[in-house]
Amino acid sequence: MNTMFKLKLTALGHPNPESFNCEDEKEYRSVVLWLEDQKIRHYKIEEREGLRNIDSDSWNEAYDVYQRDLVSPTVDGQPNEQLNWLLSYAVRLEYADNVEKYKDAKVEETKQATPNVVSSNPLDNLDFSSPAFKTGVDRVATLTGVGPHPDPKFRLSAIAKILKSSPHPDPPKTEGNIVQQPSDVLKLLFVQDLRELQTKINEALVAVQTVTADPRTDTKLGRVGR
Repeated sequence: MNTMFKLKLTALGHPNPESFNCEDEKEYRSVVLWLEDQKIRHYKIEEREGLRNIDSDSWNEAYDVYQRDLVSPTVDGQPNEQLNWLLSYAVRLEYADNVEKYKDAKVEETKQATPNVVSSNPLDNLDFSSPAFKTGVDRVATLTGVGPHPDPKFRLSAIAKILKSSPHPDPPKTEGNIVQQPSDVLKLLFVQDLRELQTKINEALVAVQTVTADPRTDTKLGRVGR
């Protein structure tokens, strides 16, 4: 609550907002008097005598009357609640008196740190330039009949399209092709069945599109750009 008081006192131009201690009774009373003298001005000067006697035992009584005269909704609340309302009321009056000054004021948005998302999907951590990745793409390309290309990501994209239209393609029979049965594909890629292979290829395609389409794209956040 002290921080909120300091922010509002600073906005109102109080001379010592940083050192204000709402728990100190004398400082509390001094701020109330300052608000009435400088910002609220509900009373005429001669009517502020009760608030001005901050060392008097009758100050609390004068303060209660003051709140009722302002029609404060916190008359029966705690001192901090009463002061918070009083400060807010003074801020509203300050704005009303200086609309032209404050109407174009902009609030600077607090920059939020980008969360560090740890993905459980191993495809998010693939190294597309690694020899293992290129070798794996070569093996699957051999099965699906996809020709050579210097970029393995493009070959993987072509493989995904083939698997979408024909989930169980027949491998081309060549002397250099030692893989003839779908069961051999399972052994090479360490998956349980060809359906899981197709799913992983589709997921890999999403990761590839993230790299090739727009380097700022973050599919995990569901948006493009910063």
